[in-house]
Parts: sequence; C-alpha cells; structure tokens
Amino acid sequence: MKIWINRAGQNLGTFTLEEVQRGLNQGQFVPTDLGWQEGMATWKVLAEFSGLQMPSILAQPPTPGPVSPASPYVPPPLGLVTSAPVEGLEDGPAWERRRELGIFKALMQTWKEVLFNPTVSFARMKPSGGFASPLLFNVTMIVIYAFFTTVYQLIFFGVFAATSMHNDSNSLSGSISAGLPPIVNIGVMLVTIPLLVGLTFVNAGIVHGCLALFKGTSKSYEATYRVVCYSYSTWIFSIVPCAGGVVSSVWWVICTIIGLAKVHRTDVWRSAVAVLFPVFVCVGIVVVLYLAIIAAVVGSHYHANT
Repeated sequence: MKIWINRAGQNLGTFTLEEVQRGLNQGQFVPTDLGWQEGMATWKVLAEFSGLQMPSILAQPPTPGPVSPASPYVPPPLGLVTSAPVEGLEDGPAWERRRELGIFKALMQTWKEVLFNPTVSFARMKPSGGFASPLLFNVTMIVIYAFFTTVYQLIFFGVFAATSMHNDSNSLSGSISAGLPPIVNIGVMLVTIPLLVGLTFVNAGIVHGCLALFKGTSKSYEATYRVVCYSYSTWIFSIVPCAGGVVSSVWWVICTIIGLAKVHRTDVWRSAVAVLFPVFVCVGIVVVLYLAIIAAVVGSHYHANT
C-alpha cells in the first residue's frame, strides 16, 4: 500500500513501505516527515508508522525525493494533523540551518514555513538551542520592518513638503518641513530597532507568564521566546503600505498561538488566552484612561458653568 510523504507543505510523492524505509536509511526522508496511507484519518510523522525503523543518524542531509505516480486516493488536508511532535527529532525552522543553506535561502524558507504552514513548522521547531539564532532572526525582521516603514514615511513627508512649498514657496516653515522629517524619521528608526529587540524579550516573558498562569507551559522561557521571534516572519507584510501592518499583526497573533500550542504541547485556547490576555488588559487600561479624561473635562466644564 502506497504512503504519501509530505514535508513542510511540499508533496514528495507516494512510496511503498520498503521505499520509505530505504529513503530513511539514505537520508532522503527524516522521521518528522508526515505520512498518510489509505484508511488513516489524519497524517502522522513517519516515526509513528508501524513497520518502519528510524535510523539513529542520517547518512546525509535530507533532500526531496522524486515524485512517484499519483495515487488514486486523496489524503486529508494537512490542517487535520493531530500527532504530537516526536521528542528529539525537531529540526526546524530553516533559519537554524542558515550556515548550510545560506542566509537568504534560509530566510525565504522560514517565511514560507511559518506563514503558510505554521502547524507543521512549529511542530518541528527546536524548543532549545540558545538565543542567538532567534535573536538574529528577530533583528533581521525588525530591520526590514523599520526600513520599509521609514521609506514610506519619507515618501509621505516628501509629498507633504513639496505641497507646502508649492503653496508657500517663500515660507520658512515650508523649507524646514522639507528638510526636518527625513532626519527625524531616520533617527527614530535607529532608536526603534534596539527598542523593539528589547521589547521582544519582555513580550515573550509576559506571554510565557500568562501561559504558565493558565497551566499551559511544558517548556522553558527559551521555547516561548523562539516561538515569538520566528512568528515575526509575518512582518514581511510590512513591505505592503497601509494594510501591511494590520495583516502582519493579525497573522502574528495567529502564528504565535499555533506555535505556543505546538511547542508547549498545550490546548489552543490556553495559548490564545496567553497571547490575547495582555492585549485586552492594555486596551482596558487605555479605555479607562480615556473615560477618566473625558469625565474630568466634563466635570470641569460643568463646574465652570455653575
């Protein structure tokens, strides 16, 4: 009976049990690749297939195998995968292998994995291994975000300054508005980058604390930090003006919720509460402050008229 093989959303073909075993021995497949055959309700990792022996050391780095002739059966969507990641077999994301893949290829592959298949990507993510790799990825995404945001702001101020000088070419304020915003925006960008990097550590700490509060943690703070950092893949949407910021924020929340559930092996609702609870608290504080200011203004106006 043929077995469908899938890695990070890419179909590698259908193979017999013997062909899959040979592929595992030769490094063509890895134990965390997903497999499905007729009669199974969902996909599961190859390490959980009966009749397959997992090699202790791969002979060579895994490469996609040739696609076999299509099977007449259609496997279920990857979104229905319920198998837990196999302990000790995590090998992602691609950014962790940037030395062998190259920085650009590893960056592109990580975006593809996290943005379009976060369930499988985070199920295979290493929960430990140091802070250097996720930190460097976090800095890379923040630089991309800050660069494009600054460029769009400079374009906006350039158009605004040109309009102001056209309407009042002899005005000193028009000359100042034409030269000041670029300097200010570049300065803000240089200050924002280290600030956002530091806030990522704080944000991960708050999320980890909330997840622990709802008894959803099974790994250390480092695992949560890695999920938060690699979820910043969504910031690539910042290259799209206006709507890009909204899309990246919403998709970051979704990816982080999925990532926490997979890495900590907890319920999705627990990870969702851990991510959204701080947001609701901040929004609540802002609403209370606005109501207090409005009440103070109305009260002073009332007393002034009496």
